[in-house]
Amino acid sequence: MSEQKEGCCTTGAGAGDTCCGSGAPTLIVACSGGSNAGQVSNGIMIELDRKGLGNAYCLAGIGAALSGFIESAKAARTVVVDGCPTGCAKKAFEKYGIEPSLYFVVTDLGVTKAHNFDKLPEETDVALKAVLEKL
Repeated sequence: MSEQKEGCCTTGAGAGDTCCGSGAPTLIVACSGGSNAGQVSNGIMIELDRKGLGNAYCLAGIGAALSGFIESAKAARTVVVDGCPTGCAKKAFEKYGIEPSLYFVVTDLGVTKAHNFDKLPEETDVALKAVLEKL
């Protein structure tokens, strides 16, 4: 599943690290949970950062109610990657009235949730490719 907030650019001028030229940074947040799907979401966040499509950002700071983290997320274009339909990252955002600009769930991108970490590189590649096609 992916969702895009109305009015945010994904291609052309303003894409990537700002939203429609507003100067707002793109922050990438991942659930990083205790399953392969959570770790794949973290891998996607790291790869998007490496590709210059935004900056990896700390979900724990938002979940811990640290005002600076919350305010930064509110002011930014955000890409949220959850591992599974439980949607912990999205729920942390909702708690503070933050709507992600783009939202992805790893289990909707061809990865089956399990507590097996043996195929993380391959699973991350599959899910990352799906995310990149939607950016």
